[in-house]
Amino acid sequence: MTFVEAIFGAYALGSSLVPEAKSYRFLADALNDTAVIFDTLSPVFSSPSFPLRIPGLRIGALCISASCRALCGIVGGGSKAAITLHFATPLLGVGDVGDLNAKDSSKETVLALLGMLVNFFVLYEDGNSTHPVIQLGTLLVPHISGPWPTYSALFLLVILHLLINYLAVCGLELRTLNRQRAGKAWNLYRLSTESKAPSPAEVSRIDNVLSRPDVFHDDLGRIIGRCTIGSYFSDIFHEHFPCRLLEIFAQERYLLWYDHRCLSLRPGREGQDVRSGSLHLHIVFKEGYSGADQLKAWCHAADLCRTLALSARKTTKTEDKLHDALDLIDTTLKLSCRDFPKFFKFLRDAGWNVDDIAIMAGSPKAILTGVETRDEIGRENKKFR
Repeated sequence: MTFVEAIFGAYALGSSLVPEAKSYRFLADALNDTAVIFDTLSPVFSSPSFPLRIPGLRIGALCISASCRALCGIVGGGSKAAITLHFATPLLGVGDVGDLNAKDSSKETVLALLGMLVNFFVLYEDGNSTHPVIQLGTLLVPHISGPWPTYSALFLLVILHLLINYLAVCGLELRTLNRQRAGKAWNLYRLSTESKAPSPAEVSRIDNVLSRPDVFHDDLGRIIGRCTIGSYFSDIFHEHFPCRLLEIFAQERYLLWYDHRCLSLRPGREGQDVRSGSLHLHIVFKEGYSGADQLKAWCHAADLCRTLALSARKTTKTEDKLHDALDLIDTTLKLSCRDFPKFFKFLRDAGWNVDDIAIMAGSPKAILTGVETRDEIGRENKKFR
């Protein structure tokens, strides 16, 4: 079972490990600690004093432990490789991946050696001898007896381990742009009075390792919308396709549109309005898109969510202000086109790696190569990867 899980886990998570290296590195620690907990608790499940008499409960706990270790190996190895590459490619100077891996292995050897050394300590002195007697043991195990002290010490160490690793992961100042860091950098650039892009250190201080990567936040940290990148064209436009959308994005290598649950048809009129509430957007890429197009599309989506959120603040609870879907797309695209070239240049000056943008994990589901319109209905020609 663990082999099958490792294969499917690598297929499902492999392309997300580099963009979300910090989150998956912490997830690897959590999975490893979960496996340790289930291994430690498995004898309790088959104990006569355990209140629940469920056949195979211990075997199930051991299976969960093995599954967690299999996933830990996948997400831990991939995210560690991305973090290693980050440290091996400094902003100034030249790094060495081989030297870094060798020193990392040496560090683990030193920690293992220290763990072995604490097993040998002076426990007592023999009353008939002036020489101390060396006793095998540890600093904790002789003082822990019984299930409750054992499990209390286990959970205390697990919490301490996760807390230290969480702080360590949050301290990473990655220079690659993923969805969350790109959205926060764009928002800080919009709010900056000096019109300069934030540095990786500034973004890392507000980077949330446990947050969903596909959501946008306002200045107070509240979720104002989400965006799915690399969607199918046919999954977005179920019935009506606005032909004007192709004119708006004629010079761009992407299309941005709303999820059908966020739109409402105008009774007796043409067009669609955006419903109030949480916004869900979709990005469809055209053939020939680049990393810069991914970043621009994501910044455009962030502007659209921010514009609707600011408009919702100004309206009262009794009002239900409607926005024309196409006009909102057109207005925010013009704003993004005006500011994006400077923002892209300032990102490079601030130390970001704009040559390797990881906004989208892997390849899009489909690429738009052409659209034929008939009676306001689009027909999609897709090129699969």
